[in-house]
Amino acid sequence: MKGYDGSKPLHILFTLLSVILITALAFFGFAIWKEIKSAEEAKLHQQNRSLIEHSQNFFNQKTRLIVKTINSKLLNKPEYISEVSTMFNYLLSTTEEAAAMTLIDRDAKTLLITGDISNANPNYNQAVLDKVFETKTAQIGYQYKSGLLGKSYLPLYIPILDTKRKPIAIVAVFFYTQGKHSMMKNFIMSETNRIWFLGEQGKVRLTHPLPTGIVSNLFGLKISEETAQKIQSQLEQGKSHEGIRLTIENKELLANVNYLAEYQLISINSEPASDLTTIWLDRMRPVGIAFLMFLIIALLAYRLSIRIGKKISAEKKKAEGNVKKLSKAIEQSPNSVVITDSHWKIEYANKHFELSSSKPSSHEEAPGKIITSYTPYNLLEDDLEKISDAIQVNGSWINERQEEFEGKWYSFSISHITNQEDEITHFVTVVQDITERKHAEVELYKQANFDPLTGLPNRRRAHEYLTSELQDAWTSKQKVAVLYIDIDNFKNVNDTFGHQIGDQLLSLMASRLSASCCDIAQICHIGGDEFLVYYSYSDDQALEKLSLELLNKVSTPVMIEGKQIYISISLGISKYPDDGNDVSSLIKFADIALYESKKAGRNRHSYFTQDLNLHLKRKSSIESELRQALSKNEISMRYQTKNDIETKKIIGFEALMRWHNTLLGFVSPEEFIEIAEETGIINELGEFALRQACHDLLDFQKKSNTSLRMAVNLSVQQLQNGKIVEILRTVLEETGLDPRLLELEITESLLAENLDVLLPRLESLLDQGVTLSIDDFGTGYSSLSYLTSFPVSTLKVDRAFVKDMETNDGDAALTKTIVSMAHALDLKVVAEGIEDETQLKMLKEFGCDIGQGYLFSKPLEKNAMEMLIETFELPDITDYGKL
Repeated sequence: MKGYDGSKPLHILFTLLSVILITALAFFGFAIWKEIKSAEEAKLHQQNRSLIEHSQNFFNQKTRLIVKTINSKLLNKPEYISEVSTMFNYLLSTTEEAAAMTLIDRDAKTLLITGDISNANPNYNQAVLDKVFETKTAQIGYQYKSGLLGKSYLPLYIPILDTKRKPIAIVAVFFYTQGKHSMMKNFIMSETNRIWFLGEQGKVRLTHPLPTGIVSNLFGLKISEETAQKIQSQLEQGKSHEGIRLTIENKELLANVNYLAEYQLISINSEPASDLTTIWLDRMRPVGIAFLMFLIIALLAYRLSIRIGKKISAEKKKAEGNVKKLSKAIEQSPNSVVITDSHWKIEYANKHFELSSSKPSSHEEAPGKIITSYTPYNLLEDDLEKISDAIQVNGSWINERQEEFEGKWYSFSISHITNQEDEITHFVTVVQDITERKHAEVELYKQANFDPLTGLPNRRRAHEYLTSELQDAWTSKQKVAVLYIDIDNFKNVNDTFGHQIGDQLLSLMASRLSASCCDIAQICHIGGDEFLVYYSYSDDQALEKLSLELLNKVSTPVMIEGKQIYISISLGISKYPDDGNDVSSLIKFADIALYESKKAGRNRHSYFTQDLNLHLKRKSSIESELRQALSKNEISMRYQTKNDIETKKIIGFEALMRWHNTLLGFVSPEEFIEIAEETGIINELGEFALRQACHDLLDFQKKSNTSLRMAVNLSVQQLQNGKIVEILRTVLEETGLDPRLLELEITESLLAENLDVLLPRLESLLDQGVTLSIDDFGTGYSSLSYLTSFPVSTLKVDRAFVKDMETNDGDAALTKTIVSMAHALDLKVVAEGIEDETQLKMLKEFGCDIGQGYLFSKPLEKNAMEMLIETFELPDITDYGKL
């Protein structure tokens, strides 16, 4: 590098920088490897814990249900096979994971087989059966599969104990392990994961997914002794939370092992060890590419700096000779500066001139040529005469131009130099590349008018667009629809998966909605999970088609970070000019219609009507008046009798709330109870109903001289509030009422709420001596497993089944089945809505215990009920257990 001494420091710096970057890359790769390994081990551990919890809950629940249903008393009956078969069919119909059930005696002889199983006489493993008889506890058997394409099952052996807790038989339940009814369907695992359950001596009880092939059962399959010792050592050292390398079926695996203590099985959750390398390479690929690009750019910069250094050294002397001539232009701008004569021929162009030219040495060749021969000055070619005239008048000319080919923006500032006679002798042209500034202006405009996440017009821009659209519609006599869209349960996605996943979902929803709108409608993102679509349409059929297209477009499940998320939307629609003439009204009315879609169950669309507006106003009035109803003594209680089905005698009452408002008149419970639950007022109303019902029950008992019972409804909001336990204790102490005479009714749908919170509170209520019944049975949760989990004593058949029993064989059969099932579980049954003797006769035949309805009594005020008590025949006792 002769003549340029600055190259050596640059060479040393470049070499040192390269070494540092390579070392950093190596350390970074090692750190990423450790991070990935730890993350995968933690994921496997968490999945394994979930597997154990899922398995224990599943088998324990099924065991309790079967033990509750099939007991020793049933097996001691002479015709027990028929009844057990009926129970088996019932249990199979309510447990979709179960394929078949068999009854086995102590000699391993199959007494009864019920259900769908490929092999009608499955071979039981005697060792497992012996263990069931020995331990008197349920045991998991060996996975069973028949044929290459056959179904696979996992047997659960459940002992049936006599009164002395001696096993007299075994119920074997065969659960699907594949397909849509698989017992593993709710356990989330990746495609490469594989799980095992190991029994004694490393024998495989269950593997999922099951390898393809013809396998009758897994008995005899076992892992190697070396692998079994590694697993045992891992568990003995208490390292169940750590990963372990295992070789199973000649495959290297990263696994997590844990212990399913209740069933004495070892659970293994694994993935191929090669997955770690794949993940590591995926993580390192962008870093490696960036590293390589950086080295290339650094090398080019190094070479360019050497060339620039040489050039600066050569031009230094030449530049010194032009200092005086260039001083004015350099002072005006650091950008491209060109000095021309009065005929626009270039006399001087500064070194920045080449930045705007297609030739690297253009500023050296430029002198003597017309300025418009070069880019971007050619943008002024048609305006030079006008520019000259403007400068003659104003002394300068300033303007901006955009290049069509590359789209770059330039600002031009042209002034003149005159002689002593004030004649123009030269033009000084300063050019600045303002592309970045223009881009910044565009970006600011986008930020002000478009949502940064979805790229769609925001609320502000939506109002402007819609205003313009309405103006055009008014001129052309067109119709415009405003569609207000909200993503259903989007808050659950944010709470469950985090806001990052939520943002990804919003972007995806915006893309799907935009695809549906295409060129026929405009979509805007007005904030959060809300979108607005406005659509100029000719007929209602086209509007309906667009609405259905939007609903269907988003219904496809979304895969985000390996998780399948089901999404739906709700739409509210208002129309111009039918519903309103201005933007605010149309958006407001569309929002009202959206609320109706949400209320109707979501995943649907609703059109705004004046009835909706009136309904909303009435709801607002009800909410306002309801807050003062108790203080104004507008809330009162009514009571309807509960009667013995056989004797028709009164044995108790149900407390019902009524409201008569001075402004609204009589408001039905169906209308105000729902609003009370939405606003939280139900807590105050519920406390009033409980206290008043207990006081009135004491008066009823005095009138009847009999221990009558009272049923009071509880809402889910009262239980979630948590104060109900203390309120009940206070009311019982205040009234002195025998808690055994108080029955709390909860709806079946309440059992689908937060069970972890509600169940302890229900148990706290029962600890005070009251009883619990299920109201509207058969219309809500639709699962029978809670009957063995919840401490209920009574089922209340919904009036919808009783009403059509005479004409609907299905309702009659279902009612009879509910009664039989309840009695099998030692529960009493109340049928509500009895209105005629025919219904009463059918319920007697079904064996129903208690009746309620207009056939006996309509809901009455306290005084009227006291009169009825005095004239109605009463039983000596009202203990449900002695009816």
